[in-house]
Amino acid sequence: MKIVVYGAGAVGTWLGVHLSRAGTDVTFIARGATFDWLSQSPMELRGPDGTLRIDAHVAHTIPDDADLVIFATKTLGPVDLPELPATTTILTTQNSVEMPHLAVEKYGPEHVIPGVVRSFLTRLAPGITCHDGNIQTLTFGSLHPATRDLTAQLAEILSKTPITPAIRDDILADVWAKALFVTTFGALGALMNQPIGVLRTTYRDSLRALITEAAHVAQANQVALPATIVADTMAFIDIQDPASTSSMQRDIVAGNPNELDAQVGAICRMAGRAGVVAPLHRLVVEAIEAHPVAH
Repeated sequence: MKIVVYGAGAVGTWLGVHLSRAGTDVTFIARGATFDWLSQSPMELRGPDGTLRIDAHVAHTIPDDADLVIFATKTLGPVDLPELPATTTILTTQNSVEMPHLAVEKYGPEHVIPGVVRSFLTRLAPGITCHDGNIQTLTFGSLHPATRDLTAQLAEILSKTPITPAIRDDILADVWAKALFVTTFGALGALMNQPIGVLRTTYRDSLRALITEAAHVAQANQVALPATIVADTMAFIDIQDPASTSSMQRDIVAGNPNELDAQVGAICRMAGRAGVVAPLHRLVVEAIEAHPVAH
């Protein structure tokens, strides 16, 4: 399989390094300083057990013979989905409940595989990413029978790496399940400039209300979540390191380009698609936009 990793940030480096070391044909689409760096220096994935390095093949455009494009860019502004060759499929990895729908609208469901990344990654510099040594999973699934063989092939390839693959028939439910955690705690954390330990105690009712509202929006979009999803998400939050913050929160507080619209705004727009409202998420967006660097 010929794989293109579109974006050489934290997620792209993590996936690309492991795929390349497993013998997969990988091309990275990079821009600017990252392209320049990788053209002359190895790509690095650092972790508790040492540093993995590869000589990355970088390009500006997707080759015509690509089988799969892993769309690994952070959505820091308007969505800019790439043009695909006619026979290529795209796998989305963004923390956005809207992204799979936007991809389907552009390419058709027969060319889209939604994916969910669960791993703690930090981009240190162009072409250099750090992994904390804990969870490394990629969940994905087909929206159309045409992509089932490709998902099976990808799972087989990933099984030869430290990344645990999981194919889910209800992949959109997993996209939403992750959002109920990462988007809600990131949004409230940015609004209050507090880590998850404070959110789950001092602001517990507000956090639960955001999670409940997001679950209602998912259900309005015909996404079948478990009846216990809110309680399950709160229980997961309760076992996290109390000092944890989300990358979205850190970017917002630092005044950097961030995923507020791609994550929280997306839930508001998905509510609109289903004819419902998400007033708490809208309130968070408007409050943060009114004071983009609150602290």
